[in-house]
Amino acid sequence: MTAKSTDGKEIFSEQKIYMPQSPGYGKGDKMVYGPHRKSGMLRDTSIQPGQTKHETFEIKFPYTDSGQEGSKIRDVPNKSMDITVKLWHMPAGGDLTQEEEGKGKFLLTEQKKTVTVK
Repeated sequence: MTAKSTDGKEIFSEQKIYMPQSPGYGKGDKMVYGPHRKSGMLRDTSIQPGQTKHETFEIKFPYTDSGQEGSKIRDVPNKSMDITVKLWHMPAGGDLTQEEEGKGKFLLTEQKKTVTVK
């Protein structure tokens, strides 16, 4: 999920991973991707078929304060931001930024929305 100002500057970015979480071969504390390496389950954060998932992100609009102590004026220079949410399927896990689309990752859905503050 990313939020950018209208001039293209990135304001906010966050990733969430939904998958069964397990240590490698049931030992240690390092999380592993891929079902062939998992033998135990710590918790399951995966999205099941037909399940609806709601997430909340709190994104602050960039602002500047001016004025003297006690009478500050808050100015919000960019009153709108473009938000993009992408849901990827990565069957073998890995790094979202390094995998090639169609080989290691598959885009399931993408939604874009412009949010404006008055």
